[in-house]
Amino acid sequence: MESVIKTGNLEIRSTVLFISESKQKSKMKKIYSVIDVGTNNVLLLIASKTDGNLEILRQASYTSALGKNMRDNLLSFDAIERTRKILDKVISDSRKFTDNIIVIGTSCSREAENIHLLSDWLREKHKLKFNIISGEREAYLNGLANFYEFPFLKKIMLFDVGGGSTEFTFIAEKQILENISLEIGIRRFHDKFSNDFDKIAKETKKILSETRFPEFEEISLIGIGGTVTSLATIKNGLRKYDGTIVHKSVLTKEEIDAFLQKFRYSTDSQISELMPFEPLRADIIICGTIIVKEIIDYFSADKIFVSDRGLQFGVLKLEETELREML
Repeated sequence: MESVIKTGNLEIRSTVLFISESKQKSKMKKIYSVIDVGTNNVLLLIASKTDGNLEILRQASYTSALGKNMRDNLLSFDAIERTRKILDKVISDSRKFTDNIIVIGTSCSREAENIHLLSDWLREKHKLKFNIISGEREAYLNGLANFYEFPFLKKIMLFDVGGGSTEFTFIAEKQILENISLEIGIRRFHDKFSNDFDKIAKETKKILSETRFPEFEEISLIGIGGTVTSLATIKNGLRKYDGTIVHKSVLTKEEIDAFLQKFRYSTDSQISELMPFEPLRADIIICGTIIVKEIIDYFSADKIFVSDRGLQFGVLKLEETELREML
């Protein structure tokens, strides 16, 4: 289901991924809403947590483009206003289920010198804490989210291509061994290089080559984030996002190369038609696909698994005491 938020002349469209309505607030205080304020999207996850098991009640994605046109580490006024509008909506939706609302900021929030315009507003208007986490913490939470999702894989390298950064999480022998965060970001590169695809690829290669990754043989790659889930959705011919089909699906190197070639010779409007589930991602999908391609090439992989379990799911894997501290 798609909803629209209007702000000035701009329409902010969102994709609601899965809804199971419940108007009663949890008396046991086991229902949580986790809101991920990213560089390009605001993600909403409302879930009940019982004995470590999660039941998704509502999940949605909104394109905020918070980091768009960020200059000298300052967020634009328009970007802040777009994000406030979205947060007003998702917080209102959350309160229909629970008062346990956790708001998290990632790459863009870490860097923006005027992020107080958002954090102060959240505290004053909604009485909510804005938890800005490090890139390494973000990678760790991705690991928690996916730790038991792929039991058939022994050695895993998760990568989460975000708007401002890309996180890598290495899992082996049933342990999260290392968490790495790099300044490889879709919105970051798009703002810096625009549609100069060769420079985007070159910069991604450079950063990857300068990074010391753990050495593993026969490692399996798992991609997280809007780019890989969008590609998997298009591959499966879906007009609406369906996590039950996308999660744990596979994208081959050949398929990603083919997508990139198709996107390169398509207009934003034509790309939007391919992804009606999130049309506002059309302007950055090429940049995201280039980054994914370079990661696959760097690790000499022939395929990746796709996960739609991001850091929000990792947050809900934390102990209750940690969750309470984030409220």
